[in-house]
Amino acid sequence: MIKKITACVISLFAFGSLTLSALNLSINEDSIKAYREAVLCFENQNYGDALSFCENAILYRKQLSESNKKYLEKSMSSRRVQRAGDSINAILTVLEERNERDSIDVIKYYYMKKGEAFFDDSITKMISYIDEIKDFPEAQCLIGDIYLMEGEYDFSEQYYLLAIKNAKVLDIPNQKYEIYLKLARISELKKDFGKMEERLLSVLTEDKNYMDKALFSAMMNTVTSNHPDSMEKFFQLYRADSYYTIVAYSKLCDYYYGLGEIQKALQFALLSVLTDFSRMEEIVASRNIDYTYKNLEELFYEISFYPDILEWCNKNEVWNAFSTFCEILIKLEYKNFALSLLKVLSSSCPEEYWQKHSVLELGKLQQN
Repeated sequence: MIKKITACVISLFAFGSLTLSALNLSINEDSIKAYREAVLCFENQNYGDALSFCENAILYRKQLSESNKKYLEKSMSSRRVQRAGDSINAILTVLEERNERDSIDVIKYYYMKKGEAFFDDSITKMISYIDEIKDFPEAQCLIGDIYLMEGEYDFSEQYYLLAIKNAKVLDIPNQKYEIYLKLARISELKKDFGKMEERLLSVLTEDKNYMDKALFSAMMNTVTSNHPDSMEKFFQLYRADSYYTIVAYSKLCDYYYGLGEIQKALQFALLSVLTDFSRMEEIVASRNIDYTYKNLEELFYEISFYPDILEWCNKNEVWNAFSTFCEILIKLEYKNFALSLLKVLSSSCPEEYWQKHSVLELGKLQQN
């Protein structure tokens, strides 16, 4: 069992002095080095050292932020610099004349990190940003991962929530959705299914395919029209490229299906299958310049040549999602769509188990 977060540290001097200067600004800053070590330790299941390195990373990040903020605030206290106003470019000119290398290096570092346009030529905005990034949500998330592996769900949840609170300074903004999925997993393990549902829905708040009601209604109408060609029309007309939503759609479909809320389950089954399909098609098209989508049979044939795509499908339970989609369609009497899809799966699904499963389901449907 890992000791709870206290002062456990691997020597704080493992990556350099805690007295940070502007001259020590680089992509190899101490906090990043410590975080990378934490990731390596975590991957090697050395959770105690991973936790300590995470603590170091958080500490270094905070001290770097505070140090750089002080450099700029000290320079801004000069009347001569204040007369330059809020413009970073005007302030840089004065700082060059005064040879204030530390503050100049700080400004250039954050220009390099975020780009000049990000700060709108405003020193106030830059100082505010530096203050915000004193937190290290990636390291907080990794601490959550460590506690999750140890079965310490309350501590894990605490650090995931901290990471979400500081999500606006994540280097990869979409990582916040991964954190919501981890929080949903904790809720599931605690059997708090209402909270699980809430957190899964949080993943979808910026997904245009879910939030655009007109588009979503059009997709639903294509499915529920239940014409003999509805299935082919659906996969010809629509795409969904918010790939970070795949797990959330699948989980929500299973959740509502288990509750007997079949209409809700259909909505998420539809989005789950469409997003899976879109991802498969995109990968194939990126590798085979001659490929253009014609029908599902040809797409499934194409992906059979790519072991990594098949592995991705299994990891994300893609074929299970297609199967569940068919089950729901049958329950709701949209049998033409289900029949067309099961025919394709039974003849062309590249995974033998799901191909045989589809043959059985198709036989049952044809007998009714």
